[in-house]
Amino acid sequence: MRPRKEDGIELWSQLSVLVAEVGTTLDRKLSEDFGLGLTDFLSLQALSSGDPAGMRMNHLAQRLGLNQSSATRAVARLEKREFAERVAHGTDRRGVVVRITHEGRAIVTDISRLFRQEVGAALEVAALDSRTSSVVARLRYAPTLDH
Repeated sequence: MRPRKEDGIELWSQLSVLVAEVGTTLDRKLSEDFGLGLTDFLSLQALSSGDPAGMRMNHLAQRLGLNQSSATRAVARLEKREFAERVAHGTDRRGVVVRITHEGRAIVTDISRLFRQEVGAALEVAALDSRTSSVVARLRYAPTLDH
């Protein structure tokens, strides 16, 4: 029997594989069903849970773990579909914020259901894969912070 590797490098490796595989699955499903990519949905999700007045582009990029250029491209795609809009900042006349539209909020609701189902199914598959099973077990059985 091979010894278990529980060090940080092994867990990072497993987490990277898990994120890549689940992300690819989600991206494909979102594209097929809604014509949106994973980054587009995560952008909408961040905007829907943020300040209704809007969010600066750099803040959105930070929330998503993207560079500003990638966030700007995602917002441009969302604007094209009328799911988001850029508007003048309420107090900073030079500033621009991004906010979600009514149509954007509606699609977030629809996609969230699919997203939860697909993540659940992907984690079930990943739990059986030797490359990711340990990190899935840790994610599932880790104590939560909200008590």
